[in-house]
Amino acid sequence: MGFALYSAFAMPLWCSAFALYFILRRSGLIKESLIAKCSGSFLSVASAGVGLYISGRLPLQEPVFWFFVLCTAADALLEISFVPGMLLFGGAHACLIIWLWGLAPPGMWSLFAWLLAYGLAFLLFRRELPKLGKLLLPFCLYPGLLGGSLALGLLLPFTGGAGFWPLALGTLCFFVSDMMVAKNELCGLDSKWQKPIMLLYWAALYLISSALWNG
Repeated sequence: MGFALYSAFAMPLWCSAFALYFILRRSGLIKESLIAKCSGSFLSVASAGVGLYISGRLPLQEPVFWFFVLCTAADALLEISFVPGMLLFGGAHACLIIWLWGLAPPGMWSLFAWLLAYGLAFLLFRRELPKLGKLLLPFCLYPGLLGGSLALGLLLPFTGGAGFWPLALGTLCFFVSDMMVAKNELCGLDSKWQKPIMLLYWAALYLISSALWNG
């Protein structure tokens, strides 16, 4: 019930930030658009903090809270300098993995899901990898972290109950969104993909934060 009330308040703000971000970018106001982008992502920080607090946990002591904080900071850095921004997102996923690991330690199915996700990433970028040069290492490390959070999150509904389906869907949205971001950086996707990428990313933050309201 608490998360439903939060959503009723936050969703209009999220939609406004989404619209403002693309309006400012279309107007060439790139720096100003970053404020709109980060303000939208910051709503997930607020959601995580409130959700953790009302369930009796201290936000600053929880790795998942820092996942949202680092994602918000990386949002700005990614558009200023792509590789440092990607590495910051990598730190965010390390925090998420630590939290997910605590919910349900990985097993053989988790390893299989991770290998599948990692394999899909390499398949997607098979043509770009030989051309990356010194960027090859970070572009190989990041899918490993991203696939780790996906592998752990996807199996939670089966190991922890149906209440984890929003969280599982959130990790999937994050994986798809980030693969599209990387593809855009390396190949230059059509501009029509920018809105779906952002929708998937914010949907991921929204869905993952919803799990923190369940105690």
